[in-house]
Amino acid sequence: MTDYDALGGHSAVAALMEQFVRRAADDFIIGFFFEGRDLERIILHETELACLHLGGQSRYSGRDLSAVHRPLKINRGQFRRRLAILRTTLTESGVQEEIVERWIAHNQALHDQVVIDRDCVE
Repeated sequence: MTDYDALGGHSAVAALMEQFVRRAADDFIIGFFFEGRDLERIILHETELACLHLGGQSRYSGRDLSAVHRPLKINRGQFRRRLAILRTTLTESGVQEEIVERWIAHNQALHDQVVIDRDCVE
């Protein structure tokens, strides 16, 4: 059984990603990245990516992660904040700790695709 199956499939992953994106968009540290953005589209792409890495049959319809995120000048601290919000969302939703750890590890592996190499933007 895949993590995708253990979570309950596409609808369960989509619900988690909606909760996560909305929480991130409301966050006092990283919420500004979401201002003026189409949250439904972000939720769709987050869901597609999550379904893929969790073992579901999905495809990613978004643009290249680097092309989307690098222009935002996301720093390491902001990236860590995103991971913390993801961890909190998953944990509070009752996702098994083993799945949470694999999910976070997968997201950490994307660091170099989305983060500029410094802690603060000038």
